[in-house]
Amino acid sequence: MRFLFFAFVFLCFQCSPSELNNPSDFKSDSFRESETILCLTGQTSACQLAIPVCTTCRFFSTSIAYNGNRGGIVGADAKCMSDSKKPTEPARAVFKAFLVDDVNRIACTTSNCSGGVSEHTDWILKPNTTYKRAVDGVTIVTTNGEGIFSTQPGDAEVSTVNNILTGFFASGWTTRSSGHCSRWSDDSVAITGHSSSNNLFTTGGGGCNISSVILCVEQ
Repeated sequence: MRFLFFAFVFLCFQCSPSELNNPSDFKSDSFRESETILCLTGQTSACQLAIPVCTTCRFFSTSIAYNGNRGGIVGADAKCMSDSKKPTEPARAVFKAFLVDDVNRIACTTSNCSGGVSEHTDWILKPNTTYKRAVDGVTIVTTNGEGIFSTQPGDAEVSTVNNILTGFFASGWTTRSSGHCSRWSDDSVAITGHSSSNNLFTTGGGGCNISSVILCVEQ
């Protein structure tokens, strides 16, 4: 009788759920599938669902105007993510600010990225991708293989918005030297690159004390 009791206890331990002691277990497909199910059914708050990546991407302009002090590139991105005009679907979509400086976000280091996409630093436009207005789905532009464009068939907003601070030179997609409001942390009268919603890639000079909307781009 005692033998049967110990045999029963042994079998119980053998049949208990396995523990995830190996860090690689948390990367397994079965673990991720289980986590996704728990997230979708609201049974866990520790959700790590994948962030959606757009193939046809969207632009929107913020509902609030900001001067050149935007908390840096990171702060401008955060303003895009918290803005009331940000599309609600898909819920985890990421939008970043259409801004450049000389360190944190760079489109091209040579005119029109003659060296290719290797010149990008945290650049927010993708190669060979169509971008549309979030508000009505009208096509704004399709990028080339370098993730930039030379012609813009559609306005970035329904109503033309002027004096959009960008940090770009007047052409070539390079950063305007000392013209990015001290990496978007300065609201003085210093000159920065600016554009309008119907002419994003050709910019002139504007003041960092000027308030304007931020153009936000889906990633």
